[in-house]
Formats: sequence, C-alpha cells, structure tokens
Amino acid sequence: MNDTEQEIIEQAAAWHLASLGDEMDWDAFTRWLEADSRHRAAFDEMALADTLIADHPEALEPIGVANDDWVGEQPQPYVGRRSFAMRWAGGAIAATLVAAMAVWQIGPGNVQTYATGMEARRIALDDGSQIELAPHSSLKIEGRDQQRIALDGGAWFDIRHDPSRQLAITAGQLEISDIGTQFDVQSAAGQVRVQVAEGRVRVSSDALGKPLSLAAGHGVTFDPAGGTAEVASVQAGKAGEWREGRLSFDAAPLPLVAADLSRYAGVRVSVADNARNRRFTGTLVIQDGETALRDLSQLMDLELGRSGKGYRLEVRNR
Repeated sequence: MNDTEQEIIEQAAAWHLASLGDEMDWDAFTRWLEADSRHRAAFDEMALADTLIADHPEALEPIGVANDDWVGEQPQPYVGRRSFAMRWAGGAIAATLVAAMAVWQIGPGNVQTYATGMEARRIALDDGSQIELAPHSSLKIEGRDQQRIALDGGAWFDIRHDPSRQLAITAGQLEISDIGTQFDVQSAAGQVRVQVAEGRVRVSSDALGKPLSLAAGHGVTFDPAGGTAEVASVQAGKAGEWREGRLSFDAAPLPLVAADLSRYAGVRVSVADNARNRRFTGTLVIQDGETALRDLSQLMDLELGRSGKGYRLEVRNR
C-alpha cells in the first residue's frame, strides 16, 4: 500500500466516523466523494468492514492482544459501531481491516455481507435474481443456496421463482418468504414496510397472530412495538420508486417519512415529540433533499428549523 492509498483509507475512516454522529458535514463529504473515484470505493469498503465486524465482534479480540499501539492498558472489548469507528480513527486501521478480511473468508455458512454509503448498489444472486440495495443500508446473505437474507435499511428485490428453494428475508422483526416476484422492503424508524409489485409474498412475525399473504398491488406497514400490521393498496409503479428519485407515502407516520428522507435525500431530519403522531400522504421528489423537506413541512403545516447539521420538524406554535 503506497502513501496515497493509506491517506485515502484514513480519510474514509474519518468520514465514516463523522457519519455516525450528528455533526456530519454532508456537503463536504459529497465533495470528497466526487473528487476521486477511489474515495467512494474506500468509503464503501469501510462501511463493509464495519458491518463485518459488527456481525463478528469476536474476531477483534486477538488484535487487542497483539497490537502494541492499542490505546489503554488492557485490550478493550467491542462495544458497538461507534467504538469501532473510534478505533479506526485512533490508528488501528490496518489491523482492523485485516480482521475484517479474515472474517470475510472464514465466516460460517458462506456469509456474504454488503453495505452502501451515499449510492445504491446492485447485487446479483447465483440464480439470476437481482437485489438493489438502497443507500445507507446493509444486506447479509447466508446459506449454500443463498436462501437466507437479512436486510437493514431498504432494498428492491427481483427474485426468480424456484420451488426447490425456501427463500426467507428478514427485516427487523418481520420475515418475508414464499417468494418469486418483485417487491420493495424498507426498515426504518422501528417499522418495516413491504410493497409488492408482481407476484405474491408471505410475511410473518412472532408479534403477529398469523402470517399475511400479500398479492401484487398491496403492501403492509408493520409496527413491532404495537404488534400491528396495516395492509393497504399500492398504486402501480409506486413500489420501489426511490430508484427513480421519488418517495410516496400513504398515511405514513412522520418519523418513518423523516427516516426515509435521511436515507434517500441526503438530509438529516428529526421529528419533535409533538409531531411524532402526525401522518403524511403524498409524493416527495428527492433529487434535492432540502427542497423535499421544505415541501413536506409546508404540506403538513409544520415548523422546519435547524438542529445541528440537520433539521427538525415540529408543530407550529399558534
């Protein structure tokens, strides 16, 4: 590794650390990404290594013993993603990357893990099925036949029907199975949404009394906290339309809308307690995140204010 490559990796580590906090400078980050194609590749690898280590924390323990530059008197256990990012920033970049690559090669059950930054990523399965992983999302694929998939974030699935394979996708506390179709899954703000464009899927959860069967043109919003599943119609072309730069909602809780804007429109937005029970119906164009957020606040007659490097939606004072 030459000095330039090392510098890019260190910059990617610093941006990854910053993205975990509330003070992220998204404009400067975008300029850094666009300055060199190697920047985006390095940041994606950083996010991938983060996901791998989060899934296999035990792989870090030998590093704590062998690394003489370890900060502190005793090796420190892994305590979450922020701890991992701080470790990168503290100078253990090479050692942690080695650990991540080792996990990739020796992980049980033929595990494949993917993670995205600002851009979506297309993933091809061995049987010809396609997955488009949304920005700021991660996906884990397990099993010899790639039959077990775990999603954190959002993704569009185009799955080839194969009666010999029992494919199961988990998102939050929801499992989606019996698949040979096109559908969109979003896991955000503690809720999971599934929208079916073609075919039929089965969704289930321990929090539900019985599984639900969703045909094309239908979707469900699952709230594990309340153990509820709201089934509604989905207009043709609306499922997965984030891929075309739009987000549509039908009586969606405002925190969920805010989470989607944060992921897809590149703006950080929080919701005040007095607005968390509000629901939004409509379509937002997300090429310009700040414009989409202003449109949302106007349509819902909410106050839009600054909150650190992001924004905050709250009920207006009358």
